[in-house]
Amino acid sequence: MGIQFKNVSHEYVGIKTKDEAIININLNIEGSGEFIAILGHTGAGKSTLVQHMNALLLPTSGTLDVFGQILPPKKRERINYLRQKVGLVFQFPEYQLFENTIIDDIAFGPKNFKETKANAYENAKKAASMVGISEDLYQKSPFRISGGQMRRVAVAGILAMNPNILVLDEPTRGLDPLGRDEMMDIFKNIHEKENKTLVLITHDMDIVSKYAKRVVVLKEGKIVFDGKKEELFIHPNFKDFNLDLPTPLKILKYLEEKLGIPFEPKYSKEELVEYLKEAKLWIIK
Repeated sequence: MGIQFKNVSHEYVGIKTKDEAIININLNIEGSGEFIAILGHTGAGKSTLVQHMNALLLPTSGTLDVFGQILPPKKRERINYLRQKVGLVFQFPEYQLFENTIIDDIAFGPKNFKETKANAYENAKKAASMVGISEDLYQKSPFRISGGQMRRVAVAGILAMNPNILVLDEPTRGLDPLGRDEMMDIFKNIHEKENKTLVLITHDMDIVSKYAKRVVVLKEGKIVFDGKKEELFIHPNFKDFNLDLPTPLKILKYLEEKLGIPFEPKYSKEELVEYLKEAKLWIIK
């Protein structure tokens, strides 16, 4: 069991206005093994959707089942434990660092959820290893390391709570291309080795193409697509989703049009390079 949205809507209510952020959402997310990208233009409802997954926001209407906990909850029912089941990494998570040392910052979450000190630091060390933070950095200040390392420390702080589902809101925003690739490879390894479900909000279609297995597209607060990434890019209504094709597919379509190289979908630059090597031999023959 993981997360199940049943006709979930959420309204932001102002003094004189109401804004429907998500509308009648029906969505199932497995508790392990999925790698889902959530797409849509700014204002489509992506952040509102994922903030329901660990009860930072509650449905205005409909119900949400998060690992057996029904939301909205009954009065006075404690639900903060859901933030241990579903870890949410916000944009620029390094802004939330505050402890004196890296290891203390990573261990804060487990300690806050009543882990023993020994277990909290054991979990923190495991999480640090998962994101490539070496032991010689443990006693350093989290404010005296590089920006990329700070982001890793912040992610490790969520991982130390051992969530079943990791929700990532634009996790590579502000990183250079090398830092972006390194961070995404970390998440890929976590997904594959720990069998965790990853839910990723991003505008980077190259990331979606390379890493995601399933894609959910929001438009004006509603789900307009939910399926495999391979199905998304050939969907007859793809243009209506206001999304761009990933770079490998753009290049392949151009080469088919200009050089007659047969179009064969490739979803990463590595796959594209290998295919073009073969295509070159085909052209020579």
